[in-house]
Amino acid sequence: MGLTKTYKDGSTPVVAIIGAGFSGMCAAIRLQTELNLQTYEVFELEPDLGGTWWSNTYPGAACDVASINYQFSFEPNYDWSHRYAPQPEIWAYQRRVAKKYNLYEKIRFRTEVTHVEWHQDRQKWVLDYMNLATGEKGVMEADIVFSGMGPLRIPQIPEQFEAFEGPKWHTAQWNHSFDLTNKRVAIVGSGASAIQVVPSIVDKVKTMEFYQRTPSYIVPRRNGAYSKLWKFMFRHVPFFHFIAYKLNYWNSEATINIFSSKKIHLLPRFAATCMAWLYRVWQIRDKQLREKLTPKYEMGCRRIVVSSDYFPALAKKNVNVHTEAITGVKGNTLILKDGSVQEVDALILATGFKVQEMIPPKFVTGKNGVDLMAKWGKNPSTYYGITTPDTPNLFLLLGPYTGLGHNSVLFMIETQVDYAVKAISYMMEKNLSSLEVTQGACDEFITEMDEKMKGMVWSSSCKSWYQNDEGRVTALWWGSVSQYWWRLRNFHPKRFVGVQRI
Repeated sequence: MGLTKTYKDGSTPVVAIIGAGFSGMCAAIRLQTELNLQTYEVFELEPDLGGTWWSNTYPGAACDVASINYQFSFEPNYDWSHRYAPQPEIWAYQRRVAKKYNLYEKIRFRTEVTHVEWHQDRQKWVLDYMNLATGEKGVMEADIVFSGMGPLRIPQIPEQFEAFEGPKWHTAQWNHSFDLTNKRVAIVGSGASAIQVVPSIVDKVKTMEFYQRTPSYIVPRRNGAYSKLWKFMFRHVPFFHFIAYKLNYWNSEATINIFSSKKIHLLPRFAATCMAWLYRVWQIRDKQLREKLTPKYEMGCRRIVVSSDYFPALAKKNVNVHTEAITGVKGNTLILKDGSVQEVDALILATGFKVQEMIPPKFVTGKNGVDLMAKWGKNPSTYYGITTPDTPNLFLLLGPYTGLGHNSVLFMIETQVDYAVKAISYMMEKNLSSLEVTQGACDEFITEMDEKMKGMVWSSSCKSWYQNDEGRVTALWWGSVSQYWWRLRNFHPKRFVGVQRI
């Protein structure tokens, strides 16, 4: 049976979409293509769409998921230059897709949504927003809201570095006006962004002081270029691109067992750990440096990073790797716990994002004046990361419990959007003004999440951005993408309470 695309009176709900990255784009496109719905607006903080791929323009920025799977399933790209697409290509793909579906006509750029509040009496969301270019403020009423703000949005900038007097910036706010040539540069952080930045600038700078708190597991990045023949076959040979797409998908899905701490999955975990160890030994001959770069926690507990030039970059003569904690900052000098000091010309912070604060405090006010973030605290209560009690008609994209450590999050985004589309269709079919998930459905989901996470390496003793301050994993989905899709392939009306339109 097909989707219901209008109410009985021929009207469609008004939809507000916050964010114009991959999540917001997917929501807008699927509303158009699946429901023929045009009564929506998109609010974007930045001057252009792209989200993460508009903001992160640092040297070496690229996807660490195979590019053939880092695209919408309904909008294949046959022209990726390499197996792992660089940032400019991903952003160009986003803009090309947006133009095809006329999304630019629906987006309010440089517009910040400052508050979202549910009015139970009118069964409406009221959004307060401000145009950052003009300072003009406005209000929009919407029946449905999609939050596509994303978890990798707010840079994590430790307060201690505010005292640094020289040029400094976060990797997500790269300062392209500063020339790093022959400069003494400090990089703080050793996660995915740092692992891409370091090799990209090491030959340009005079010296690099690299500050690492916790080393990452690194596996080889086989980044072969797609030849003209490959691109021709992708575009013109029937099913060739589809088969390659599916093979890459299932290859990534198979790696989920690497993250399991169960004895039954010991062999794939051991094999992956051995590969990372052998790769590290092969690329780093200096035993002292290798010891600094050897993780002391289980593989997969923190994000596994693909790179083939990170270790060689750190072994260069102009690089100093520091593992002592930074205890002070004075002028342009960083002071370490062991008493050593390093004076630098510029400070680059590869210190990650505030993943646990993806929704700002007092940003969402639900039924009966409930502050969503205050209610959640450190432990979000959601139904498959998509919706939550007290906030009818609010759909979260890449919300809590839906991140991945093994595959492309675009699969998760599409699954979530398709579920929301089915919910909206159900509302129109049953003539409902709102749908709200029950607390019981959320409690059941969270209980299962916590139980399943006990068997995953992410719940081990190492600290990562996957966990909240209490060590509980709130950022990731526990299983494969296929398991997530299977559970959400149909809408679950019995898990929701609806209100009839008047």
